[in-house]
Amino acid sequence: MNKKIVISPVFCETHLIKLQIPNIIDTINPDYIIYNEGMFPKGPESSTTVNDEFITNYTLDGKRGFDYEELKEVIVEAQKKYPNTKIILNEMNYPDGLDAPNCYRLACSNFKELGIDVESGDYIFPYEGDVFHLETAKGEIDGYLEQLQPDTGFTSTWIDFVESQNYCERSTLKPLIEKIEGRHRRICVRFGTWDFYNGVLLNFMTQKYPMLYPTDLITYHYCWWRPGKYKQLRYDQLNRTKKYWEDFDRGMLEIRTNGNGVKVDVILRPDRSDDKTSKWASYIEIEHPESIKEHPNYIK
Repeated sequence: MNKKIVISPVFCETHLIKLQIPNIIDTINPDYIIYNEGMFPKGPESSTTVNDEFITNYTLDGKRGFDYEELKEVIVEAQKKYPNTKIILNEMNYPDGLDAPNCYRLACSNFKELGIDVESGDYIFPYEGDVFHLETAKGEIDGYLEQLQPDTGFTSTWIDFVESQNYCERSTLKPLIEKIEGRHRRICVRFGTWDFYNGVLLNFMTQKYPMLYPTDLITYHYCWWRPGKYKQLRYDQLNRTKKYWEDFDRGMLEIRTNGNGVKVDVILRPDRSDDKTSKWASYIEIEHPESIKEHPNYIK
């Protein structure tokens, strides 16, 4: 029987991973969940300044995230709770100077060193630590899997949530509020050859996947649910100006204030002239996965 494998590089994402694991079980029910924990040498956009201050603030040893001890406890508990899925936490060590796409490729393809024999026909989900799906989407996902042949795969529309469950990056809401095609990103590849699989992974930054089938699946991307120290880490990982983050912070504070029922759009990036771009966060009412409702950014 063909295996289902979820694999993801992660760094300082325990606050989401402990909620993501039950969501993966409910929506994919894989044979393996693999988390390769470690810091990309140049960060998620190949532009992070990883100096002594960054390492002191956000790592335990220059490679493991500051929350790694908690992550190990989360994985141990998940292994006990879900004995039918093999859940692996691996310490990932990336070569110095490697860019983000190649780091992502390495961290989504190290099956052999983990003792997993990937065969033609296996289903691989190259994940990220902050993505979820509705539990009711399991049948939809299973239906897409049944249609795949080796060296094919499918994408979904990712919606980027900002600060709370009711605000998203307007640019990612096109399929819902403007009824036009949104941004598609990879979700699953049915393994056939390494050339095809690696070709998909290396589009990590461009997020263009002409080799994969688009689907109607909605992926919930909680990329801006970053409480406390996690938020400052995200700021320091991305190469933006001080004013950029001051403006962004004001926008997220307004979103948090709007938790009392105000349903207006919020400006995150005032320097953007086109209100159809990422200038705005838009209000939305949408059902969310059950496990994510335990996250501190989910306003009760």
